[in-house]
Amino acid sequence: MSFSLAACKPKPAEQHADVAAATTDPSPGPNGASTTPTSSAIPASQAQFDIEKVPVSEGALPPFPYLEYPPNLDPSLAFTDKANFDALYVVTGKQLRKVEGRFESHEFHLRNAQMSEAEVRRNYENLIAQMGGVKVNDVKPSELSSTSVDDIIANTKKTRFTDGTMSYDAYLVRKPDQLVWIVLMSNDSNVNTLVVAEQPFKQTISFVTADAMQTQLASAGHVALYINFDTDKASIRPDGRPAVDEIVKLLEKDPSLKLTIEGHTDNVGDPAHNKALSQQRADAVMGSLLAAGIAKERLSTVGLGDTKPVADNKDEEGRAKNRRVELVKRT
Repeated sequence: MSFSLAACKPKPAEQHADVAAATTDPSPGPNGASTTPTSSAIPASQAQFDIEKVPVSEGALPPFPYLEYPPNLDPSLAFTDKANFDALYVVTGKQLRKVEGRFESHEFHLRNAQMSEAEVRRNYENLIAQMGGVKVNDVKPSELSSTSVDDIIANTKKTRFTDGTMSYDAYLVRKPDQLVWIVLMSNDSNVNTLVVAEQPFKQTISFVTADAMQTQLASAGHVALYINFDTDKASIRPDGRPAVDEIVKLLEKDPSLKLTIEGHTDNVGDPAHNKALSQQRADAVMGSLLAAGIAKERLSTVGLGDTKPVADNKDEEGRAKNRRVELVKRT
């Protein structure tokens, strides 16, 4: 579906109305919907968003991510971020709602698209209406009730509403078997759209066993591991310990094996800081192996920072692959 559909029939008037916050207590419904009514004495500003008030759209959805860039926009001036699974918050009524699933965002400058803000917005609003989308927010993220500036800043980060001069409109396309959230943000110079098609999380990364490491080292000479560390620190998290235990088993199984432990990061932040952090993380892994009784002469470390990516750093999926520890077989 593209901008060429913008002149199609607009949605019925009743779907143009915002879905008001309702006085309900959340109980399980489709994709976490709130369905059970409770006391009507709850203040409107604190009431739970009632997803059941959003009409179900029966029509077929266009292919994800549903909305295209404007036709006159040079692809090199289109800024896309996407992930097979991501989590963010949208404003429903006057509250935040966490949504998870397949994610894609589009951002561009109006001058590069050769369109006005009003023209772009009308195009997108018509397309969203054709999908059965209903506007669900009453306020912008920066206007949510808050007692501190820190909370306001946190809310804008959660919703990825990074420019307070922009408008903020959150829409829900409620399908019989899926929820699709679309956020349209704009001002007189930029436009940003966020799309989340809700779906369950699927585990895609597993622990690498000692046997699998041995096979990979024999065939390729190196193996990449995704050991969890505390954010921007070199301390190994508890859920990263099993991978370290498997390295110990590998080295105990083959007493002649010697390894270089390489630390790698994505390209976010200062390169010098990333290089130092990658060295510290490689050293942390070696420290754990030494504590388990592995001889020091069998191990060495090096921090390579962001200099050897294995994926594109333009999106979170690629950056996650680049944040790794590699074991390299020494001769």
